[in-house]
Amino acid sequence: MQKNISSETGIFHPRGLIALLLFIVAASLLIFGFAAPTPAPSKAQKDLEAPYSGKLLAGTWQRLAAQGLFDTPEGGVAQRAAAGTPASSSKGDAKLLPLVGGAVNATVSPPVRNLPAANQFSLWRERPEEGQLNHRERKSPLKAFERDRVAQTKATIVGMPPVGVSFEGMNISSACGNCLPPDTNGAVGPNHYVQMVNSNFAIYSKAGAVLSPPKAINTLWSATPNAGCATHNNGDPVVLYDQMADRWILSQFLVQASTENYAECIAVSQTPDPTGAYWLYEFDESPDTFHDYPHLGVWPDGYYMSTNLFPNSALLTSTGAGAWVFERPKMIKGQAARYVYFDETPLATQTYTPGGQLPATVDGRYPPVAGAPNFFAEVNDTNQPDNPGPGVHDEMHLWKFHVDWNNPANSTFGTGSTPPAPKPGFSGQFAGNAGQPNFVIPVANFVLSACQIQNGPNDCTPEKLNPPQPAQYLDVLGDRLMFRLVYRNFGNHESLVLNHTVDALVDQPMGVARNGVRWYEVRNLSTTPTVFQQGTFAPLQDPTDPLWRWMGSAAMDNGGNLAIGYSASGPNHFPSLHYAGRLTSDPLNVLTQGEAVMFLGQGIEANTGIFPFRNRWGDYSNLTVDPVDDCTFWYTNEYLAPNAPTDILPVDWHTRVGTFKFSQCVSAVLVPVSAVSRKTHDLAGVFDIDLPLIGTPGIECRTGGTSGEHQVVVTFVVPVTVTSASVTSGVGSVSGTTISGNQVFVNLTGVANAQKIAITLFGVSDGSTTGNVVIPMGVLLGDTNASGATNSTDIGQTKANSGKTADASNFRTDVTVNGLINSSDVATVKASSGTALPP
Repeated sequence: MQKNISSETGIFHPRGLIALLLFIVAASLLIFGFAAPTPAPSKAQKDLEAPYSGKLLAGTWQRLAAQGLFDTPEGGVAQRAAAGTPASSSKGDAKLLPLVGGAVNATVSPPVRNLPAANQFSLWRERPEEGQLNHRERKSPLKAFERDRVAQTKATIVGMPPVGVSFEGMNISSACGNCLPPDTNGAVGPNHYVQMVNSNFAIYSKAGAVLSPPKAINTLWSATPNAGCATHNNGDPVVLYDQMADRWILSQFLVQASTENYAECIAVSQTPDPTGAYWLYEFDESPDTFHDYPHLGVWPDGYYMSTNLFPNSALLTSTGAGAWVFERPKMIKGQAARYVYFDETPLATQTYTPGGQLPATVDGRYPPVAGAPNFFAEVNDTNQPDNPGPGVHDEMHLWKFHVDWNNPANSTFGTGSTPPAPKPGFSGQFAGNAGQPNFVIPVANFVLSACQIQNGPNDCTPEKLNPPQPAQYLDVLGDRLMFRLVYRNFGNHESLVLNHTVDALVDQPMGVARNGVRWYEVRNLSTTPTVFQQGTFAPLQDPTDPLWRWMGSAAMDNGGNLAIGYSASGPNHFPSLHYAGRLTSDPLNVLTQGEAVMFLGQGIEANTGIFPFRNRWGDYSNLTVDPVDDCTFWYTNEYLAPNAPTDILPVDWHTRVGTFKFSQCVSAVLVPVSAVSRKTHDLAGVFDIDLPLIGTPGIECRTGGTSGEHQVVVTFVVPVTVTSASVTSGVGSVSGTTISGNQVFVNLTGVANAQKIAITLFGVSDGSTTGNVVIPMGVLLGDTNASGATNSTDIGQTKANSGKTADASNFRTDVTVNGLINSSDVATVKASSGTALPP
């Protein structure tokens, strides 16, 4: 989280002077905090009262803001949608209904390559503490049966593949102007790697060459200097690569400074080149509620986003969660775009507050089934009794988020229809069935991290002891899921992969629990989702040399091999980048391939005096998979540069980008991006019928003439060569094959009706990888609705379009492909009625 990152250019830059000034200001403000009066808290505030040290810090930040030195601490619930749509959840008539609005500013950026480099001479700033998620504190005292039964305490020391490409990313000096934490994340595309930190972005070649040096995110909006996204540069950035559109998405939030609305700033690249221009959008969220920790996911029908909600009146603790979707089909074209938003505050009860969620994002070549809803996930420490047997289990909540852009009011989030009603004694909170999770899934019990602002030595992550510095600790953010929630379609099953930080067993001489990474794979998404496998990775190779592991990011390659990148640290170790994983053929529930070091840290982060006991870290990292081979993992996270024990401000964070690849993964370079059956409908134009490579084959319903002639166009990520092509299943033959760059055009002849065929491309090669590619296809004349049978429904559909010119919405009914839908098409469909594809 970065609350305020507006740069302040100064003449003096030495860290010693900056540190001295910082400590003087901090000490003065803390003294002032004991004397300055504060308003009497409301009953609701008393109910959620935090420890005194936390309240003192919050008050300090409020006074800093009042003096114009900082923005107010983070806090936020969406209570108003853009364009004036009411979204308040503080009234008795609140209902969990979709709220719809549009971007308040939509424009075009200058090319990134032309933007100025970031200001590297700014005062050092530590960002306010991440707002604590309500009801995510550890329940104490722990019972004996409240233990992690899937903790992996041993691991092999060899097995993980070695580091491939490795290069430096942005650092505290070159990026955000001396702020922390960096909120490191990045994404890989076909030819680039884009990294974002608070509050800058940089673009690299896949070999690590700097193609665009660090630039402030808000400079993208420099063409609209009065827009909020241009005047603010507040952070919590997220970068995504949209493989389905070959586009880049850069985002950060806009924090209210005075009269502005809280908002989300989203930029979508106009082309596959991330150094070019971007379509720009500013989506207002609320005038009085902060949407913290925004995390986005790519789905075919939208860019989905989760947020944690903090009203301006509730500075320390969240009151709910927000679920958003932005109109991706319009945004990738630079058109006016809308959002649909659900305020989950009414789901809060006396013991539960929604929060810490993530939306699903698509990895790999195969998207979900058309129309499939996005998934939002949340994991909760519920300690539900096991049945049968002793012990307890915790829970995962999954919501289906379905958006209907034709009629946004029909959009749904979760299940249930009972309007929420006010809860007696809890002002502003509601209970009801609307918006409840579609699935509540038992998961193995875990021990929630107790690492909060006041208890660093308890179970926050220790760093290497560096006398004369006292012991130093790093924050964990164990109250929420870690970026990303990854969706994959493997053809014969779908998977979700997710992770968060938990406490492992007390198993070493220090007598406190170590942090470990809890991970899950969820399957059966189209029916009843269940946890297919899960584990907590916390191996202890040597009790005298323990490691804490946290801030993870998980993903899968195209073969189902799973990997996790994370931070690792301990009393004998500087904070470093590690990674671990398993093969799809390995025993379930363990990262059997062990653990490897991507990059060794070189220093510690010491307490700055603003926050007691422990230091900011993260707040997230990112593991993505190369879209070219769909095998190579790319990971980015932070580490510390070398520092001396006497440094009074050792917060010189750096970031690293590294890759690795399981040798067992088969490159997906030769997996087509798409395959279509293409025909020209005279002057009406060219229209394609999709031929999915997995699942139900696409059905060509248009005539092939007396000779049964059709054309199939196969598109790859890169240019390819092909040795030959043949119809290897069904009746028909290949009359010719031509290649143009990354597209292969296959002409068919003699294709019989009412059959399933397979076209095989032999010897497909990109110059380094060679293989065969099979394209399935159904051929059924007159099957205008692609049901697999030609019948009265198809006849009626064709009649309904009679008299029209073929276009993108009705071309399937122009079965004679002459550009006009008329009696000839109706007669052709009637003549074919009663035919069907074989099972």
